[in-house]
Amino acid sequence: MNIALTRLKYLTVLGSSLNSPEKVVETLGAIQGQDYYASKWAIGLRSVGSKDEDIEDAFNRKKIIRSWPLRGTLHITLAKDIYWLLELLAPPVISKHAAHYRKIELDTKVLKKCYSILSKNLENEKFLTRKEISTILSKSGISTNTTRLSHILQRAGLEGLICFGPRREKEFTYALMEEWIPKIKRVKKPKEEALYDLSKKYFYTRSPATLADFVWWSGLSVSDAKLGLESIKEQLDEFVIDGRNYYIPRKNKPWDKKSETIFLLPAFDEFLLAYTDRRDCMDPPPKRLLTPADDLFRPVLVIDGWVSGVWQRELKKEEVSISVKPYKTISEKQKKTIKQLAEEYASFVGKECVLNFI
Repeated sequence: MNIALTRLKYLTVLGSSLNSPEKVVETLGAIQGQDYYASKWAIGLRSVGSKDEDIEDAFNRKKIIRSWPLRGTLHITLAKDIYWLLELLAPPVISKHAAHYRKIELDTKVLKKCYSILSKNLENEKFLTRKEISTILSKSGISTNTTRLSHILQRAGLEGLICFGPRREKEFTYALMEEWIPKIKRVKKPKEEALYDLSKKYFYTRSPATLADFVWWSGLSVSDAKLGLESIKEQLDEFVIDGRNYYIPRKNKPWDKKSETIFLLPAFDEFLLAYTDRRDCMDPPPKRLLTPADDLFRPVLVIDGWVSGVWQRELKKEEVSISVKPYKTISEKQKKTIKQLAEEYASFVGKECVLNFI
């Protein structure tokens, strides 16, 4: 079994037949959302025929939503799933950050004041930018220096108070979640059911994977992750490689074809960020290119399931300049395939393609 290629298959990168942005998000459950533009490409490359504006439209139609449900980091989920995900996953994040909240003096009283200010100033769809919120909080005596504002916004998101709203030109705004998705009700899902649903979503779309991978991706406690895994274990096959126990659904067939595959994956793609152990898809990276310890990933060139370089894009008025830096010498055939992929990305963003190898 090629673990990396099998993951690419079930992450719907390899051979996807999905035909809409919301179908991609529904299938994967959650997609990394730290880099908004990278997130759109993560959805676009998995959605046959989708363009950048199609994904913008899915956000504006409120089919998909950007918030902080997993690990307290930005993710894109279906709007209809956000409340049960937060109910399950926010408590362990809040508990994990408790000491830091105390360190930056965000106690219950201060947070309650922040929530009141946010509610008052965002109500009736008064969408505000980060800078505007910072000014309002500062005028109310709430310090927003260093990373304090980030923690205030994240915590309000974890409590289900706010989420990202519409963009104001190139700026992002925040909205009251209940106003942004008024048709979505806060229906409680029993914890056992939520653990089952989350575990099934993860292992059915990111296999082969380990328990440690699931703990990392979800942000669940080890004990809760084990409960979730146990609830679906009869649906899984288990195998051991180098002392690591991998799980894969019995219905998922491993990828063992030898045909060459090449992808230009975005920064923060699930192919890397959904796992705590990445030895199945990459060597220790060159310094300043990828830093697994910090999970600060650049867009990557993946050949046969292996991280084989990095790439970057520069948007101009009529064109997008794409620079690809392979780690090793690549063949002319591979360069031709990469050119086709670069043109697909350019078509996605509606620009002419200019490709450079560096």
